[in-house]
Amino acid sequence: MTELAQLPLDHPWMTVGVLAVLLLVLVLLGRRRPRAGGPQAGDVWFAEVPFEDGSGSKDRPVLVLSASGRSCEVARFTSQDKNGRRDHVRVPQGVPGLPKASWLNLRPTSLPRSAFRRRTGQPGEAFVAWYRDAADNRV
Repeated sequence: MTELAQLPLDHPWMTVGVLAVLLLVLVLLGRRRPRAGGPQAGDVWFAEVPFEDGSGSKDRPVLVLSASGRSCEVARFTSQDKNGRRDHVRVPQGVPGLPKASWLNLRPTSLPRSAFRRRTGQPGEAFVAWYRDAADNRV
């Protein structure tokens, strides 16, 4: 047997230590990469969204406008009729993840990734572009 192949047999604790260090490095590297399946621009998610007055929060659908690091910029959906308001825009029918008539708040907010519960649809980047165009023309 070669000297290198004999090393684990002669020093089993050193082998365990090397494996532990290797595992730790792999875990730390894994945390630096974005989680697969997390919020991405163009997704509709249900997330815990704080009320504007800070009095609590509500689980509601949001459109992910951008995602970076530990937070995401989102636009909040509502099913309350907001016609005639300049800070909301009516969502076209048939958007994946929205079963009923909805309006989007044109004032985006930032949420931590931990606030996101489940993805319900993926209308895509074109829907984000539509939203940004509507926001530029309304607010």
